[in-house]
Amino acid sequence: MDWAELNHDLLRQIAKKVTDLSDFVRFRAVCKQWRSAVHPSDLPPQLPYFIQCIGSSNSSFDFQFRPLSFDKTYKLTVQISSSPEDWIFLFGSFTGFVLLLSWSPVSGLILNPLTGFQATIPVKNEDWFVPLYFGPSCIHEPNLIENGIDLVGYLNESLVPKVILWRYTESKWRKITEICYGHKECVVSYSSGRVYIFSDETRNIRVVDFNNGNTVSLLPEVPSESSDQHYCIVEACRDLIVVWSFLAKQNLYPPELDYKYELYQLKDSGTYPSWTKVNDIGDRMLFYDNQCKWHCLKASDFEGCEGNCIYTITSSTMNHFVNCYSVTMERTTQLHWFCDYYKNTGTWFFPSLC
Repeated sequence: MDWAELNHDLLRQIAKKVTDLSDFVRFRAVCKQWRSAVHPSDLPPQLPYFIQCIGSSNSSFDFQFRPLSFDKTYKLTVQISSSPEDWIFLFGSFTGFVLLLSWSPVSGLILNPLTGFQATIPVKNEDWFVPLYFGPSCIHEPNLIENGIDLVGYLNESLVPKVILWRYTESKWRKITEICYGHKECVVSYSSGRVYIFSDETRNIRVVDFNNGNTVSLLPEVPSESSDQHYCIVEACRDLIVVWSFLAKQNLYPPELDYKYELYQLKDSGTYPSWTKVNDIGDRMLFYDNQCKWHCLKASDFEGCEGNCIYTITSSTMNHFVNCYSVTMERTTQLHWFCDYYKNTGTWFFPSLC
């Protein structure tokens, strides 16, 4: 039997059952016919990997990947076009990209370590820059890069705080829009073309459309039952949820087990939207890293996964902790701990071959 003559529709059906990333890559590498039959976008939904940059040279980065189960470790060397000597901060995203960043002066590189795509960010010599989002302009299209790569971040330009959106198309960046905000305001999230800005004075959140810079809605004050908290807004399977994180001060060891979370979902009945505390997020799994980045997946898309949980990464000195917080039980379980001799921060990486 000539395996290259298998029907393309049959090959695509088989590929849907190949859930492991490395096996999917091997599947497409069998021959040219198999590769043409199965598009990179056919990769089944993937749980995130814990990724670290473990070394660099004048022309390459060395990455280490660990799946959520931590039963395997992968290492990959990626050739790059710019010197990486000062790129010491690694940011993850849920769209298959990582961002390597230096703040002295500001410079960096957006990179998909699995495909080799890379683009130097258009930010230079600013006082500071913090990325909010970087990834495809349209995440639902099969050819992600061809539809544009967006970079959203806030920076201090001539002492004026602002949020800026750049788009990368046809191998170059162009500025789409920028939004200035007050010194008593702070940006708490960006999602699906909208930026959420919190006011210290009114305690409200205004929602700004990045296409035109206009305020499209004003959300009510976010309630909280505890002090000394930090919060972020996450779009969780079409629902808007505020997640507060704080130390419960129960003196648990390690301290990462002492974190608690409060969740409030926006109930928009029309005229008077309000926040309602929730103790159950159903089938959803929220992923949070130590750079305040959030993402949501459905547990039912993955065999053996449970929903209603928050997966977190915390780091201290040379240690990394991967934890799972049960929203219903209000308890954190440590899934994995390991000592990091590279002393580099790690983050979630959601693999993409597009």
